[in-house]
Amino acid sequence: MNLRACLTLTLALLVATMAAADEGFPRVVPTEPDQAEKSFEVLHGFRMELIAAEPLVASPVDLAYDEDGRAYVVEMRDYPYPEEKNAEPKEFPGTVRLLEDTDGDGRFDRSTIFADQLAWPTSACCWKGGVFVAAAPDIWYFKDTGGDGRADIRRKVFTGFGRYNVQAIMNNLRWGLDNKIYGAAAGNGGKVAGTLRVPPVENGTRSVPTTIDLARRDFRFDPVTEKLEAISGGERFGNTFDDWGNRFVCNIRNPVQHVVLEQRYLARNPHLVVPSVIHDCAESGDQLRVFRLSPPEPWRVFRAQRWALEGQAMPRSELIGAGYWTSSSGVSIYRGGAYPPEFRGNVFIGEVAGNLIHRQVLTRDGVTFKSRRADENTEFVRSRDNWFRPVNFVNAPDGTLTVLDMYRETIEHPWSIPDDIKAQLDLTSGKDRGRIYRLSPPNFIVPKSPQLAGTPTATLVAYLHSPDSWWRETAQRLIVERQDRDAVAPLQKIVADRNDSPTARLHALYALDGLGKLDDPDVLRAPRDNPPEVARHIVKLLEQRNERSKSFSNGISSRASNPDVSVRFQAALSLGELKPDDAYAGLRTLIVSDAGDPWMRTAILSSASQVADRLALDLIGADSKDINRRGRLELVRRLTALAAAAQDERALARLLHVAAWNDARQPLELRLAILTGAHEGLASRKQRLADLLPKLGDETVNQVNELQTVVAKTAAASDLPALQRLPALELLAYSPWPDARGALLASLQPREPQEVQQSALRVLGRFADATVATELISRWKQLTPPLREETANVLLSRPLWHEPLIDALENGDIPLAQLSMPQRLRLAAVKDAPLAERAKKVLGSFAIGQRKDVIDKYQAALTQKADPARGAVVYRRECANCHKFANEGHEVGPNLATIVHRSPQEILIHVLDPNRELSPNFLDYSVRLTDGRVLTGLIATETDAGLTLRRAENQEDTVLRSEIDEITSSGKSLMPEGLEQKISHQEMADLIGFLRKGG
Repeated sequence: MNLRACLTLTLALLVATMAAADEGFPRVVPTEPDQAEKSFEVLHGFRMELIAAEPLVASPVDLAYDEDGRAYVVEMRDYPYPEEKNAEPKEFPGTVRLLEDTDGDGRFDRSTIFADQLAWPTSACCWKGGVFVAAAPDIWYFKDTGGDGRADIRRKVFTGFGRYNVQAIMNNLRWGLDNKIYGAAAGNGGKVAGTLRVPPVENGTRSVPTTIDLARRDFRFDPVTEKLEAISGGERFGNTFDDWGNRFVCNIRNPVQHVVLEQRYLARNPHLVVPSVIHDCAESGDQLRVFRLSPPEPWRVFRAQRWALEGQAMPRSELIGAGYWTSSSGVSIYRGGAYPPEFRGNVFIGEVAGNLIHRQVLTRDGVTFKSRRADENTEFVRSRDNWFRPVNFVNAPDGTLTVLDMYRETIEHPWSIPDDIKAQLDLTSGKDRGRIYRLSPPNFIVPKSPQLAGTPTATLVAYLHSPDSWWRETAQRLIVERQDRDAVAPLQKIVADRNDSPTARLHALYALDGLGKLDDPDVLRAPRDNPPEVARHIVKLLEQRNERSKSFSNGISSRASNPDVSVRFQAALSLGELKPDDAYAGLRTLIVSDAGDPWMRTAILSSASQVADRLALDLIGADSKDINRRGRLELVRRLTALAAAAQDERALARLLHVAAWNDARQPLELRLAILTGAHEGLASRKQRLADLLPKLGDETVNQVNELQTVVAKTAAASDLPALQRLPALELLAYSPWPDARGALLASLQPREPQEVQQSALRVLGRFADATVATELISRWKQLTPPLREETANVLLSRPLWHEPLIDALENGDIPLAQLSMPQRLRLAAVKDAPLAERAKKVLGSFAIGQRKDVIDKYQAALTQKADPARGAVVYRRECANCHKFANEGHEVGPNLATIVHRSPQEILIHVLDPNRELSPNFLDYSVRLTDGRVLTGLIATETDAGLTLRRAENQEDTVLRSEIDEITSSGKSLMPEGLEQKISHQEMADLIGFLRKGG
């Protein structure tokens, strides 16, 4: 019996013995509430103070403090299952509890079930004496009108939120500066139905049914009209704002993400494809270390051994071995006044699998932010208790952070645990337990609870100056709820005082807006304020009123020259809401000052569709010494594409006329950028420049034809720098094959730079001509490995070229060993039956899916002596194209930083059986385009307008949705099976040694 068989039998006997004894895995016992505070290690003199525990609360995941300091606590008792098993009739155990501190000692002592019978409740947000509650698929409104602490009003406001994944349901309803409630939809999406309340008409108020398709986006709604909107986002459990209205979310491995681009700005330009709307401020999970204090649970250790030997196919979970970030939860920015000043604006995140709270320092970085670890080689809060699950945080009335501890024995998603192990666990263990803590600073004295329900409006206005966000937000909310016109004059006074607190002025502006009293003098006076954080919101408020007055439009346009980039960024977005002539001057300023910033370019393009040609001409004529070169070319190309896509033939004729000028002062690269943009824009509406040219006049036709001749010569001019030739090569894609063939094939000579050859190969793939395959196969031997990779992708992209490729494999012109594993899988999946049979024979012993036998054969590698130096060579040869490790390689697939914590058996299985643990983020997709090409890779970015595919060596293809004919997924990892075809037992041992050594 081999080693694997022995270990498998041992583990199987152990499981059977535990099951027979009805003992299951050794359990980690919970820490009782009176001992809970002793389990923590907290930095900088802070303390974790227990303010509520079972039986007052159970499974808390969020809370909302009302105006009197009472806490509406959301209890997700049904995690991870949607309802109690065997309940007749169906019962939902989720609840909202109302907690009160009746004796003023800073700890809750009274608990009332405010609302029950909720499925997967995750969040609450206060409004008009009640609370909105997120409980997928619904958002409810509950209110107690009888004074007994139980809701007698129970109204379903929205329904249709997705419920597919318990760890990706909507969550964290949060009050925004703009008097709207924001929530994270978390990726489950849904088609959400509601009823819009419109203003009164002759017969009273009117309600209009609405439906919103969230897809992978977040949402916000107006609590007055109950208008729901889809907004940018779509990550996991977390949703927070800073003091200035910047919104942040998190994903399981991405702890701090800034939502940079708002969906509403992108939706107005269907021809604009953006790489991303969210920015990762912090290092991602595979790079961010975690310093846990608690030991791993026994079942987790056992499962790691199982995965190393007999792992089941399952979604790729966040359960990487201890040491790296896997379970971001409840990202929250501290905005209170109780902590020392250096903590204000810090980001707090729960790492629920590691039983700890992590802290990051957030700093401005252009239009977005960057974030770094605050506490080196440790964590801000660490617990010895494996049951500690810090899922969420709330800025409290006392100026501290409230920590929501779900307190569960197991927090894992059921999908990520093998069935026979899961049978030995109770995934609901702890559903009747739960803890809430105050994260207190040194020498903290608990203040009295607030009593704002009966506070005069004038006092509420004064609270807008508070250093604590809870007081400011609650005061603003109550002012808007009351609609008390006595607040208008003192609010206007705050707005007008340039020496007043910037945060107070910001809340005063939006309070006036919520009262419907933000009139012309208020808005026009405010732009003179200096703080950029306020000025940015002034631009937003002017945007909403631009149709009322020319002075409002001018106020937006003038902000395009603001010295602060965040103000200019908002101006770039808001200018698109103006009339084209009013927007033009501001956009003209921005294209010169901010062409080098990718986020700014996107903002400009989102607003530029109706003045794109004028802006492109301005950018061409501007003094180049003041403009970022690469950004200028990018903007000229994309502005021209927008003009072409808008079907403005006169505008396009003007640009083409400029492009055709044979003027030494006009850089060729700009002329080619115009021509490229023209082709791209026309292609987006399925037109060709050659068909449109006759409509533009003989002079334009002659000029463009002359430029096309220059393009072919430039593409083939080996004496020119690559940066000048690449735009010309890309343009050859729009020429007839006979005209483009010579220059493209000449660019494949071995003496040409690699980037020139790669560009030529990509362009060759655009021509549906049989001779392309013949030419490429004849040059195979002279191509370097990266170029062979690109060539094989080209040959596999069209059915027209499959047979020549198989011919070449059969006769040895292309050795099978030189095709990558993804390419072999694509070859095996050709749809033509006779070709598929021939491909199967060529592939021979390459048996897809026969992983058990392969893993058995490679067990010998685990006993061989490893040489990490030789393993580094194997890594660079086989892994670096798609993985990054020790600062080498390309981060297409997961970063391998955490691999050092895996056992040799785990590494062996993950290398040889990559489909055993799958993540949707790394699935291989095929996209068939309307021109017949097939592109493959993982979907790196997806928006309304299009998507970006990423493949080996970080090569990317961005396509408009209008260009897509079909999208399919193999259901398999981007990393395919079959590496054993290219790696020996000794090389496997060496590779494992290299990876475990950490490079």
